[in-house]
Amino acid sequence: MKYDVGQIVYLLSNKEMKIFPVQVTEEIIRRRLDGELVTYKVLLPTKTRDVVDLSELDAQVFVNPSDVRGHMIENTVKMIDNMLERSVRLGQASFAREEAPVPQDEDVVE
Repeated sequence: MKYDVGQIVYLLSNKEMKIFPVQVTEEIIRRRLDGELVTYKVLLPTKTRDVVDLSELDAQVFVNPSDVRGHMIENTVKMIDNMLERSVRLGQASFAREEAPVPQDEDVVE
C-alpha cells in the first residue's frame, strides 16, 4: 500500500484491541538490482513523539476510520457466528431428540 508523507493512517493493534493514529513522516525508496523496496517512517502519538518504521509495528494499517470500523464489525460478526454454530452443534449433540413413537392402531382416536 502506498501512503503520502503527512497522511494520517490508523493502526489496529494485533496484540490488544486498540486503534491509534500515526502520521507518515517519511517514505524511503530503495532501488536495487533485484527490485524496489518502499518503507515508511511514522510518528507515534506519544509524549516523546517517537518515529518508527511502520513495518515494525505489530498492527494492521487502515487509511480511514470507516475501514477500521468495517474490519472490526466483520471480525465480530464472524466470531459471533462461530460461537453460535458451536453452541447449536453442542445442543444437538447434548440434547438429541428421540424420535416420537409411531402411534399403534389402538392409540388412534376416531
